[in-house]
Amino acid sequence: MPHVARTFIKTGFVFFMVALILGVALEIKSLPLPRLMPLFWHALMVGWITQIIFGVSLWMFPGRTREEGFKAQIWAWLTYIFLNTGLVLRFIAEPMLLYSTLTIWDILVVGSAILQVSGGGTYVIEMWPRVQSKKQRMRKRKQKRNR
Repeated sequence: MPHVARTFIKTGFVFFMVALILGVALEIKSLPLPRLMPLFWHALMVGWITQIIFGVSLWMFPGRTREEGFKAQIWAWLTYIFLNTGLVLRFIAEPMLLYSTLTIWDILVVGSAILQVSGGGTYVIEMWPRVQSKKQRMRKRKQKRNR
C-alpha cells in the first residue's frame, strides 16, 4: 500500500475518533457546546469518510508510477495537504465565529472551504488517468514494451 494511501487512512481514523468524541459531547445536555454540530459533520464526512475513500482509491487503482516519493505522487499529497489544512482551519475558525465579531474568522472559514474544494480538485487530477478499462491498460503496457 502506498505511503500516501496509508496516511489518508490513518488520518481518517483520527478524525473518526474526533467525530465520535464530538458526537458524545453534543449529546451531553449539561455541556454548553454551541457551534460544534458543523464540526461534528465535517469531522465525520470530510475527515473520516472522504479520507478513507481517497486512501482506499489511491491504493486500489493502479498508479501512474510505482515510485513512492512526494514528487511522483504530488497530486495525491497536495490533496492530503489541502483537505487537512482546510479541516484544521475549520476547526479553529468555526467556534470563534460565536465568540468574536472579527472578520478574520469569516475569512478563515471561507479559506477552509476553498482549501477543501481544492483538495477535491487535486484528487480528481490524481485519479482521472487511473480510471481505465482493461483494454486501455493492456494497450498502455504493450506500448511500454515496444519502446
